[in-house]
Amino acid sequence: MENQTKTNLKKATPGFSLTELIIVIVLIGIFGAMAMTRTRSGLTTIQVQIAIDQITTDIDYSKSMAFARHDTITLVFSTTLEQYTIYNGPDGSRSAITDFPNSANGVISFDQSDFIEVNITSANFGGSSELQFLPLGDAKSGGSIVLNSKTISVAPVTGKWSVN
Repeated sequence: MENQTKTNLKKATPGFSLTELIIVIVLIGIFGAMAMTRTRSGLTTIQVQIAIDQITTDIDYSKSMAFARHDTITLVFSTTLEQYTIYNGPDGSRSAITDFPNSANGVISFDQSDFIEVNITSANFGGSSELQFLPLGDAKSGGSIVLNSKTISVAPVTGKWSVN
């Protein structure tokens, strides 16, 4: 009777075959690959939005600084280095604002791992890559900054920005 019980137990728990386990592992791999692809494109969208928020906040802050300090504040964009630098002082006697928030000695760079998918495609303010706020907080000229496929437009005089 004891041998018969052991035999019945072996037949009652067949388990999974190797083929079934391989099929499940392949399906998990396919779903994982699909999730990673969607996550990567979603992260790029988030990175671009964070970069837009950073630039527009810095535009507003620079405009306020120009008015408060009664000084010229200039944002100089570099498409090759994927960064921009904030300076104070009029043309010819500028110096970087080393204590500008969220900057490394006045430089805000998108060429780092957190923003690797963000590209400053172009920056044009009246034929220059410089957005300048005069001592009363007025923008010297209007223009635009293009990040990937998003455009930040800056109005002349008011410095009011919009994102398209």
